[in-house]
Amino acid sequence: MMPFGRYSVQAQVGIGGMGTVYRGTQLSLGRPVAIKVLRVSDGYDFAFEDRFRREARAMATLNHPNIVAIYDYGHIGTDFLFFVMEFVDGTDLGEIMSTGRMTRELALQLLPQITVGLEYAHSKGIVHRDIKPANIMLTRQGEVKITDFGLAKDVMRSPSMVTETHMVMGTPEYAAPEQFNAHRDVDHRADIYAFGVLMYQMLTGALPRGSWQPPSSLLPGLDPRFDAIIIRALMTDPQHRYQSVGDMRHMIEAARVPVVQTPSRPLLQAAKPSAGRILLLEDDLMVRDLMRRALEKFSFEVVETGDGKDTLRLYQEAMQQGRPYDLAILDLTIPDGMCGRETMMYLRRLDPQILAIVSSGYRDDAVMRDCAAYGFAAALPKPYHVEGLLQIVNGALAVGRRRMA
Repeated sequence: MMPFGRYSVQAQVGIGGMGTVYRGTQLSLGRPVAIKVLRVSDGYDFAFEDRFRREARAMATLNHPNIVAIYDYGHIGTDFLFFVMEFVDGTDLGEIMSTGRMTRELALQLLPQITVGLEYAHSKGIVHRDIKPANIMLTRQGEVKITDFGLAKDVMRSPSMVTETHMVMGTPEYAAPEQFNAHRDVDHRADIYAFGVLMYQMLTGALPRGSWQPPSSLLPGLDPRFDAIIIRALMTDPQHRYQSVGDMRHMIEAARVPVVQTPSRPLLQAAKPSAGRILLLEDDLMVRDLMRRALEKFSFEVVETGDGKDTLRLYQEAMQQGRPYDLAILDLTIPDGMCGRETMMYLRRLDPQILAIVSSGYRDDAVMRDCAAYGFAAALPKPYHVEGLLQIVNGALAVGRRRMA
């Protein structure tokens, strides 16, 4: 079926929803190649052939050691399309994980390579749109190769991630929330979300579904900085994620370097002089756990709640027991319960001198922009680093001490 005299085909090596892959040889150069064959009728929409041609040309411009190179493309009769790409002598991450060969050390070795390849594609205006284990190859020499750009989009031509028939593209387990909205433009930050899912899976062996646990709580000894990296990559709002894969890569590389504290240059001063009791209202279990652990590390006693009603009850009980909280941190938005703004209104009736911080990713909300008008001592924007959290907490406690003086 292939163009006569150009390629020979030896064996089928893979089959999936976007076509069948064969191992072959490019006869003119005698080099091994992978040949992917797609049936035209299997395309997602009426413009499938045009998109295939346009995107194959765009992908052929990518020349990077961490991206599988595309050599050729064309028609096989009227029913099939094909493209010829670099043959990777190795396996994919899905196979490595399914056989239990993905170790923490291997994951930390491969993650930067994946980001470098994605960063290059994004710099050329190409969004992959289907980052998942099966599309990340690993050679026998340990080199990452990102493959299967069959859903790739040249965002310099069009920012939309949907087809002309408004079918959302991508694998559901790794797709960013905005990919499920067929009328919303989606950009390279969808790849950042998918990579965050992949990163979590490579480290823990599980997908971050429901109330997922921080990787460092599942892998003793893993630097908790990786927790913060994944949380930010998986933010629902693209504006709250990393704005480039390069930024994420820098954080991963920094987290791979062990933190060494010396008496002469401590990274962070312990907050023991201002440590106290904190009541934390946060409905996101992952974020709540990270905040609690960060604060407890610096000698704060933290009590957690996920709903404003429980917050009110605990605050009132503490006052009655003569052990009031020194500070409350209230999440502004609680979709399934009493939100931070309403909770603060009731808390101020209980304790007119309450010291509280409002926390939210919606930085333009009126409460965040003018927190003092709503009785808050400070605003804590999400996402945040441990240093920023401690700075705002200690600053608010300092305000409280000045009130008492």
